[in-house]
Amino acid sequence: MKKVTTVVLAIVIAALNTYAQNPAQATGQRRGGAGGGNPRVDMMTLVNPIEPYDSVWIEDMTLVEIRDALKAGKTTALLFAGGMEDNGPYIVVDQHGDIVRAQCEQIARKLGNALCAPVLQIAPGDPERAASPGTIVLTAEVFKSVVANVITSLKSQGFKNIYTMVDHGSAQGPMTEISKTIGDQLKDSGVRVAYIKEYYNNAAINQFVRDVLKVEEKQEGYHDDYFTAAVSVATDPISARMPQRIKAKKTTINGAELAGPKAVEDGKKIMAFRTEMTVKAIQALGK
Repeated sequence: MKKVTTVVLAIVIAALNTYAQNPAQATGQRRGGAGGGNPRVDMMTLVNPIEPYDSVWIEDMTLVEIRDALKAGKTTALLFAGGMEDNGPYIVVDQHGDIVRAQCEQIARKLGNALCAPVLQIAPGDPERAASPGTIVLTAEVFKSVVANVITSLKSQGFKNIYTMVDHGSAQGPMTEISKTIGDQLKDSGVRVAYIKEYYNNAAINQFVRDVLKVEEKQEGYHDDYFTAAVSVATDPISARMPQRIKAKKTTINGAELAGPKAVEDGKKIMAFRTEMTVKAIQALGK
C-alpha cells in the first residue's frame, strides 16, 4: 500500500512540476494568447489572404470564408437530419445522410443565399431497441437538444433564416416540434426558424417516379425502393454496391433496373424535382 501511495505521489509531483514550467501546455491552452508570445490575430477583421474556396458547406469553409459569405448576404442556413438504419442488403446504412448531402448542395446553390450546416447523421429512436446492426439513434429529447444547440449557434453567428429538414421518418415529429418552439421564441428577434415539410414529401416523389419516370415497382420485402436507390446510384454508386451487384447480377430493386443509364438519369431528375419543391417552399416563406 505504501509503495502504491509513493507512486501516486510521484505522479502528482511530476504533474505539478510540468504545470509550473508550462501552465499553458498543461491546461491545453494554445500559445500566443494572453500568456505570452504574439497576440492572436483578430479573425473578424482579417482580410482573407487567399482566394476563397467555392463551397456551400460550413464545415468545409474557413472562418473568414464563412464570415465573408455572411457579409455578402448568405444568411440562410439549411440544417438537415439524416439517419442510420437497415436499407436492405445492397445500400449502406447511412443512405439518408448521403442523400441529404447531395440534396443540400443543390438546394443551397439554387437559393443562392444559403449555406449547409453539418448534417445530423443520427435520427431519433429508442436506443434500447436499436438492435439492427448499424442502426444508431438518439432519444427524441437528446435529438431536439442537439438541434436546438445547432440552431442557437447559427443564430449567434449571424444567420437570419434557419430552415430544418429531415430525410428519415422518425425525425419528422421531433424536428417539427423543436423548430416551431425555437421559431416562436425568436419571432420578434429578426431570426426565422422553420421546418420545411415539402422536402420530406415521399408521396409526391413516388408519384413523380410513376407518372413522369414511368417506373412501376413490385415490393420485394426490403427497406429499399427505386427513388432512393436511383439517387444513390446517381450520386455514389459504391454506396449502392453497384460493382458487386453487377458482378452478382443483382442489379434490380423491386423489379426496376439500376445498372443502366436510365437509373442514373432518373436519380438526377428525382433530385432536381425534390430541390425544386423545397426551394419554392423556402422562397414562399419570404413573401
